[in-house]
Amino acid sequence: MVDDAQDQAFADVGEVIAANLRRLRTARRMSLATLATRADVAKATLTNLEQGRGNPLEDRRETATVVVRAQQGTRVRGSTPGGKLDLRLVDRIERGGLVEVFDMFLPGGTEHRGAPHGTGVVERVFVHAGAITVGPVGDPLTLGPGDYARYRGDGPHVYRSAGEDVHGMLLVGYPPALI
Repeated sequence: MVDDAQDQAFADVGEVIAANLRRLRTARRMSLATLATRADVAKATLTNLEQGRGNPLEDRRETATVVVRAQQGTRVRGSTPGGKLDLRLVDRIERGGLVEVFDMFLPGGTEHRGAPHGTGVVERVFVHAGAITVGPVGDPLTLGPGDYARYRGDGPHVYRSAGEDVHGMLLVGYPPALI
């Protein structure tokens, strides 16, 4: 009975990954061959993932790579512009850890509370336009155009704009143990 439940759980995960992968790939107007090349996986592997065949949990690294490559350029957090914090994934850099690079937009008069990430996560904010208050909830920094801040992301943190929209970049660095 337990084996049947586990098999069903794996099937459900495979179906969810398949549907999301297909949705992300087609939204980006990418062919199977293009995504396979970008993710550095065989086209047959990608086809199997999109059709829900195989066990995506056994091939976690390949599955994660394919999904990330399909996601690049999509909004991953926040809401649409004019709402709250809006982040668009620009790149992921893996070099003894992981750094996610986001284009950031925060409408004027907005506050967003960031939930703690894992231990050792560091956030970096570069401001292009506007003024933003960022950092740990109890000790944030105020930045303007051209300013940069680095702070721990493993506690509650805040992104707060005054009366003007804020444009910038957010880099989230994860230590090797968290990837």
